[in-house]
Amino acid sequence: MEESLEIEELPLPVNSPISAMVGETHSDELNANSTEINNHPRIKVIGPRHPTLITSSIDQLNVLPYSRRGNALFSASIEIPSTYKNALKSKDKDLWKQAINKELDNMNQLKVWEIVDLKDDYKLVGTTWIFRIKTNHQNEAVEFKARLCAQGFSQTQGSDYNKTAFLNAELSEVVYLAIPQGINADQRQKCPCLNKAIYSLKQAPLAWYTRLKQWLLKIGFRVSILDPCVFFKHREIPTWIYIHVDDIVIFSKDVSAFKNKIGSEFDIKDIGPADLILGIKVTQSEEKITLDQRHFSESLLNLYGMSECKEATTPLVPNKHLGPATSNEITTFNRLGINFRSAIGSLNYLSTATRPDLAHAVSALSQYLENPGIRHWKGFLHVLRYLKGSQELGLHYHRNGKQGIIAYSDADWGNCRVTRRSISGYLALFEGCLVLWKTRKQQAVSTSTAEAEYKALCDLTSEMLWLRQWAIEIGIVEPNCRVLIWNDNQSCINTPNGDSSFNNNRMKHVDIQLHFVREVVQSRDFQLQYVRSENMLADFLTKSVSKPVLERALNVLSVSRLKVRGDVGELAERS
Repeated sequence: MEESLEIEELPLPVNSPISAMVGETHSDELNANSTEINNHPRIKVIGPRHPTLITSSIDQLNVLPYSRRGNALFSASIEIPSTYKNALKSKDKDLWKQAINKELDNMNQLKVWEIVDLKDDYKLVGTTWIFRIKTNHQNEAVEFKARLCAQGFSQTQGSDYNKTAFLNAELSEVVYLAIPQGINADQRQKCPCLNKAIYSLKQAPLAWYTRLKQWLLKIGFRVSILDPCVFFKHREIPTWIYIHVDDIVIFSKDVSAFKNKIGSEFDIKDIGPADLILGIKVTQSEEKITLDQRHFSESLLNLYGMSECKEATTPLVPNKHLGPATSNEITTFNRLGINFRSAIGSLNYLSTATRPDLAHAVSALSQYLENPGIRHWKGFLHVLRYLKGSQELGLHYHRNGKQGIIAYSDADWGNCRVTRRSISGYLALFEGCLVLWKTRKQQAVSTSTAEAEYKALCDLTSEMLWLRQWAIEIGIVEPNCRVLIWNDNQSCINTPNGDSSFNNNRMKHVDIQLHFVREVVQSRDFQLQYVRSENMLADFLTKSVSKPVLERALNVLSVSRLKVRGDVGELAERS
């Protein structure tokens, strides 16, 4: 069972009064005596106008079907204020007031600061309110949230925080705040002195991480050396914990035991079984766990007016190379006023989280972020057309896999028509489920297919060393487990496995990489095996492939369509 805890406030526990500045109720208006630091540069909006902005006649691409209007219009119906004043003038001001009061009450309860006399030599750090709306996987508002943040940009390294701040667990620096908005501040010559780290302080992230780490070690957990955001304990009830800022995901057969312990130490919010983690939808059942981003895909299609577009069967057209744009194509594209970098960034989020089938297309389009042309924009729209027909794809992780760690390495020699650099592609499976994938252009030209394969194999071997050691460390594989790597180039297989010398003219320039791979293989922890090219599962990461090749690889990798019940995927029963 996988569950998630959202910790509302997690500053360092130091006792100090706050009641001198925060009473039973909070002011609804900005106090005339309050102080605000306004030396932060004004935020500039970078990029073009909205890609679906209607300027004259109505385009059918901008008209959404009734079934999807709710999600598309959600962001327009609820305005997220950018300042404290705007929040109090908003049509949802009552809800924002509740969020502000909740934040201040929480800080009062945790004794975040104490009130001291203001002196002339005090350097005050300003504060600002950040507002956001928490939504579920269906883009429905579930909570209005307000956070009081420090204006950390005004802190000076070596003065307001030490160069070695990330080596100190305590908030050792003295930090004074300007009077925050929303607080009863009748005393002009007073200011808050922080006892605990708050959001946006330069030293806040490490202060919180160190505090939590010390407590977890105290109750018997160990921190992963290879991934410091993972904690684990094998005694009593085996438990694994993943931490992302103040969100905690628990993996255990009995999550209640840990929740009771952490609830006695910190003020937490239990949101039940994991449902949405970093924008990724989590669906749990007795047989498997599924990860998908269908809600994000729908939002992306709506954003670019492609929700009713004609579907494509592959991310890019097979055997077609994009190439750099001509000056006329660049001029034509610039007239559209589209932020190409932002568009590709949205696809990159999908390709690195749950959609390995988009990885090569994103890599190919990302090579033209600096001077995109109309051909690259058409390539992006082609990816959206493919996304339209594959929104339901997700990663499936089945119970009781028996295959261990298996990896595939491949390369497309001289793929780039301009630089003639090759493309590396590799992936890894744990217990038959996809856990790692990557596609990248190699940094130097390869003079042969074998050399291109060697470079890809070297990159994969480095990744597999880390993955194997991490899996052994947290106790999910045996210490003597072997990594099986499949490759479709006989020379790439035979050279590291054999005893032949590398000191010949054709191999000198890749000698170090070969010795690295050979040493790992001969340690008996890794095994290289040959696979026929038609069975190479990493082929779609190196080039644009046909629909049958892509679908076959995705099916073997457990990247398949979700089982749909009504309009949403199957949900695990909440405990």
